Amino acid sequence: MSEVVQRVVVGVDGSEASVSALRQAAREAERHDAALCPVIAWVPPGGEAADAMYPAPADVRAIWERAARDRLMTACDRALGEDNRRLVVRPKVIRAQPGPALVACARRATDMLVMGAGRHGSAHRLLFGSVSRHCLRHARCPVLVVHPDEEG
Repeated sequence: MSEVVQRVVVGVDGSEASVSALRQAAREAERHDAALCPVIAWVPPGGEAADAMYPAPADVRAIWERAARDRLMTACDRALGEDNRRLVVRPKVIRAQPGPALVACARRATDMLVMGAGRHGSAHRLLFGSVSRHCLRHARCPVLVVHPDEEG
């Protein structure tokens, strides 16, 4: 594994945990003089299977993607404020499940993947899985999981 970090990829969903992770990722990017790559992954309401059976019109899909982009940019504004001028920030919106999307984005040994620890219950994890667990299992780069109460 490389000790040089060139990109800090951070998962964002608009939650407090992801905003905390984005703040920590910005600090890591600044510390390593690396690019900051906030990523939001989205799937259509009802999931991909429902969209395959009953495809949404293109204009509706555009609305869903725009809503994801707005959540990403709002989180970036909350986490970085005006202080992001020193950072190279490359936000990305991806239509995919969050875990696989983040692993795919942070595919290089010179990447670092940062994510917030979710506060979902066991029923949610059973139905949707744990994004952080997926990333810890499959990522090929260092992974940092940030707990909101540990941000510092």
